[in-house]
Amino acid sequence: WPEADRAAWQRLFADGGLFDDGGLCRDWAAGSRKMRAQSYGQRLSFLIRTDDPAIALDPVQRITELPVRAFIAELEVRNLAKVTVKNHVVNLYMVAKSMAPEREWAWLNTGVKRLTNAANRHSLPAPYPIMGPEILRRSLKIMAETQADIDLPVMKRAIRFRQALMIGFLISCPVRRRTLLAMTVDHHVRPISDGYMLNFAAKDMKDGKARSFRLPAILAEPMRAYLKEHRAVLLNGEATSAFWTNHYGEGITADGLSRELPKITDRVLGVALRPHAFRHIAATTIAELDPEHVNIIRDILGHATLNMAHKHYNRATGISSCNAFQSLVEDIRKGMPLTGRMKAI
Repeated sequence: WPEADRAAWQRLFADGGLFDDGGLCRDWAAGSRKMRAQSYGQRLSFLIRTDDPAIALDPVQRITELPVRAFIAELEVRNLAKVTVKNHVVNLYMVAKSMAPEREWAWLNTGVKRLTNAANRHSLPAPYPIMGPEILRRSLKIMAETQADIDLPVMKRAIRFRQALMIGFLISCPVRRRTLLAMTVDHHVRPISDGYMLNFAAKDMKDGKARSFRLPAILAEPMRAYLKEHRAVLLNGEATSAFWTNHYGEGITADGLSRELPKITDRVLGVALRPHAFRHIAATTIAELDPEHVNIIRDILGHATLNMAHKHYNRATGISSCNAFQSLVEDIRKGMPLTGRMKAI
C-alpha cells in the first residue's frame, strides 16, 4: 500500500488516550479488519493498473463516483458473484465514511443499497443434493464402523473418527468456520450428567452474542469417545487445547480445513461441502421438513434478521410445489386417476 493509505488505515484503529477517543474503527473485529483491508487493497490494485496518477492523491480524494463505477465494472467483468461484488463495495463504503465521516457519502450508500438488492436476489446457492438427516445418519454410520474396525491402525481410526464426528457436529450445530476452529477443550465443551454443553463466548460469534446449548444427545457417546480415546491418539504426546486436532497433535487451521473437508464430504456424502454449506443445508432442512418453525433459522445461524429464513422458506415452498406438479404429471403419464389430487396441490 502507498504510505498515505497505510497511515490513514492505522489511524482508524489507534487506541484512545486520556483526552481523545482514538480511531473510529478500533472496535472492529479482526475478521472485519482483514476483510475490509482485502477489499481496500483490491481497489488500490485496480487504481495502480488503470489510473496510476491517482495514487498521488489523498486516499479519501480518490474515492469518487466515476472511479468507483469503473472498479465495480471490473469486478463484474471478472464474473464474480453478485454478493462478492456487493461485499467489496460495502467494505469500501465502511472504510470511506470512517476515514472522512464529515464528507457526503450518500452516492456511495445508494450504490451499496442497489448492489445489496441485486445480490439478495441471488444470495442463496443452488440447493445441495443432500439433507441434514442423511448427513447425520452417514456420520453416525462411519463412526460406528470405525469403532468396530479393530484391524484399522489406531492413528487412522482416530483421524477417520474425528472427520466423521466433525461432519455430524457441523450439521447438528452449524457454526461458522471461525467458531468451529476456535473451540477448545477447556472452555467450549463441558460435560454434564447426560451429555455435553457447548459454550461460545461473544468473541467467538460473528454477531457478538454469547450462546450456550446442549450437544444433541445422539452425538453424546461419539463425543465421549473422541475426547477420551481418539483425540489422545491424535495429540501423540503434544499439548494443545484446540478441540479439533490433526494427526500432528496441532489444532486444525483454516487452510487445513479448507483442504480436508471438501475431500472427505465428497467421499462419504457424494458432494464436496465447506463449513458454510452445512449452514445452508441446515436452513433448507428446517424450511422443507419443519416449515412451521422456519423462524428458528435466524437463531440457529446467528443472523440479525429473519431475511435468510424467509428466503429458505420461499425456496422450499417452490421446490415442494415443483415436486407436487412433477408427481401429478407422472401420474397423468401412467394413466392414474386424479380424483382428489388437484385440490391437494
